[in-house]
Amino acid sequence: MTKNFDAIVIGAGVIGASIAFHLAERGLKPLLIERKQIGFGATGSSSGLVRMHYDLEVESRLAWASFQYFHNWKERVGGECGFRRTGFLHIEPAGHETQLRANVEMHKRIGIPTEVISGDDVKRLAPSFYTDDLTFAAYEPESGYADPMLTANSLLSAAKERGVTYLSNCEILDAQVAGGKAIGAQTSRGDFSAPIIVNAAGAWAGKVSELFGVTIPLGAWTHDVLHIRRPASIKDHPTVIDSSLNMYFRPDSGDLTLVALEDDSRLNEPADAELGYVAKDFVARAIDRICKRIPEMEQGSLHSSHVGRDGLTPDQRAIIGQAGPEGYFLATGFSGTGFKLSPAVGLCVSELIVDGQARTVDTSCFTPARFERGEQLKGDNDYGFIWRNSNS
Repeated sequence: MTKNFDAIVIGAGVIGASIAFHLAERGLKPLLIERKQIGFGATGSSSGLVRMHYDLEVESRLAWASFQYFHNWKERVGGECGFRRTGFLHIEPAGHETQLRANVEMHKRIGIPTEVISGDDVKRLAPSFYTDDLTFAAYEPESGYADPMLTANSLLSAAKERGVTYLSNCEILDAQVAGGKAIGAQTSRGDFSAPIIVNAAGAWAGKVSELFGVTIPLGAWTHDVLHIRRPASIKDHPTVIDSSLNMYFRPDSGDLTLVALEDDSRLNEPADAELGYVAKDFVARAIDRICKRIPEMEQGSLHSSHVGRDGLTPDQRAIIGQAGPEGYFLATGFSGTGFKLSPAVGLCVSELIVDGQARTVDTSCFTPARFERGEQLKGDNDYGFIWRNSNS
């Protein structure tokens, strides 16, 4: 027998869980389905940065709206998200100073606490850092990182408390479409009916979308991450995106530092390809980079490494909006930056569905139709693509 719901959300990563939570807050009774378990995809391997520095204003607005959740998680959602304030530094190559200063001014206009600081200021904030090559950086004193799995699980718990039904190990097999409208889904755990379908399936969203007759330009971005045991001389440090060295890093519990690289990414591997092991030269390259910025890390030791994957669009920006049959919505393609945006994305998607438009942040620029028009999103003071392969 087909069971009826107000909406079906496909994918229980942090984006899907946030959407289900917010739809329930608006009084809907959604079904959240996940082909494996909560956070199985990109969320489970996310680095969890919580920062607002982007070169595209709408992303900074989404990050700023999301920060209000991370900063007040118990009051806004309940449970724990593991947010830790470390301060955040965004370092760009010398040739990007004009862009960085303009972006910081844009962030200030939004209301984000941020400023441009000097290399000497960076040294005062992070005495272990090598800063002779730095004359400027953007600094967000309130930013840091959170725990992606804690975040997803607390969103799921709060969603279920508000009436969301959650099914794990539930794979979508086919779409139900009639009269130009999405009306439900056939799954490995039965058939379900709903007038609203939200595809938040991450790297698998392209395959899911094909079932509804909608083709989206979605590849995959596979990233390697390692944890280093810090030497005793380095007690702590800020969270950092260091584009001058094509890496990002942050502290972690247990005196660890998480390190990942922005270049030599593995692009467009199949979503269901085995993650396997990190690239054979990744560990050596990542250790070399982190030691350039924090020379004392030479005294550290390798703790662990892992691999993750997310959906990647041609402009490395999200796809959010209605497409194809009436009632079918996309919230995917976050290209490795979805975690920090997820609370506001869930809110905006719920507004789009219930009110007809996103009001908290206007997300209309993320429409999937932009690719059909040959358009790509780009910041007014653009830094270029975040993720690059060896040929970029």
